[in-house]
Amino acid sequence: MYNQGAKGYQETLLVDTLDRMRRNPEGRKVVHLHLSQLLLPNRTPVRIKIVTRMFRTLESGRQAQIFSLSNDDLVLIVNAGAQRDVNNILHRLRKLFEGDPLTVEDENGVDRFTTWYDLSLDAAMAVHAAQQMRQEAQKAPAKAASAGLPSLTPALLDDVQKKLAFANIAPFIRDQVALRVNAETKAAAIEFYEFFLSVGDLQRAIAPNINLLGDRSLFQDLSRTMDLRMLETVARAPQMRGTPCISLNLNLESILTPAFGQFIERVEKGQKVIVEVQAMDLLTNINMYLDVRNVLASMGHAILIDGLSTTTLQMLDVAGMKPDYAKIIWAKELLDMMDPASNRNASHMVQEIGAAKVILSRVDTPAALAWGLKSGISVFQGHFFDSFGRAKKRPAAAPARG
Repeated sequence: MYNQGAKGYQETLLVDTLDRMRRNPEGRKVVHLHLSQLLLPNRTPVRIKIVTRMFRTLESGRQAQIFSLSNDDLVLIVNAGAQRDVNNILHRLRKLFEGDPLTVEDENGVDRFTTWYDLSLDAAMAVHAAQQMRQEAQKAPAKAASAGLPSLTPALLDDVQKKLAFANIAPFIRDQVALRVNAETKAAAIEFYEFFLSVGDLQRAIAPNINLLGDRSLFQDLSRTMDLRMLETVARAPQMRGTPCISLNLNLESILTPAFGQFIERVEKGQKVIVEVQAMDLLTNINMYLDVRNVLASMGHAILIDGLSTTTLQMLDVAGMKPDYAKIIWAKELLDMMDPASNRNASHMVQEIGAAKVILSRVDTPAALAWGLKSGISVFQGHFFDSFGRAKKRPAAAPARG
């Protein structure tokens, strides 16, 4: 049994898997993505996560095995039937990282972005390369854990979920206003209130000695339990009453549960619910997104694609997904952003999605508001507007019991 917390764990797993497969390669190939050699602005945690998620559908369909190495490189063992899909994803990744020298062949025509091995011919070479990667990982300095806390493990996750099932989470639910701003008069009106669960506050209360975000896949499991508790709590919250429109951050899977149906039954007549789903989740769950969008539309509610950054705007065909709303995260990079595939800037992308659908979030300065208004956006969210929301909202009482 391997120690998942040991240095070079993924590299060790890769070596052993390749060593077993060399006896019966069955047309498999190995592709090594040298993400660690990208320029620093391209080698961000968000971009590495996006790349990994793009291959997850192949892994879930048992068409590929993914190994996320210690240095941010990615290695895939690919079945014969999935090699075309892998090449299609790699083509999209080259567009994502276009401009990075790594994606350009060297003077000898060598591809520096990926290395391929055919296990029928190159098994010994692939194993040797994996052994070198393992040796480098084991020699590398250990990465400090977030806040010095241990990450979630399956056993710790089970314990946290049990605590979450009985915890009073009402004190950890926050809300933030989204405002519609008149471009000419600058007058603002409330569009909706967004309700979300503060993970940091929840961690301090029920898991102060665990880094809940340390393992992405396990946190996803936990977040689905958090969704169910939030639906139950928000449905009883007095501050939800009398609000024409509210939004909730949820996993796609949570919208198809009985708990969401029960929440909708408690919504006031005429009250609209907007469900916010993360852009990164759509990379591997596009079919579920389409199902959820149709379910919400049939009930008279709406779906919002959240977390659209300069990266995900280029990765996703947001307009083609036909959301009711799309939330773009404000960043100064939007001012200079150009999509090399289409030569469009961010303002053109806003128009393509439909400016009336777009919400600009994390607006903290007048400059962010000015760019949004100039781009045709009229709904905004962020600390710049929070005081307006607090002034307009009646004092919130404690959630009712029962």
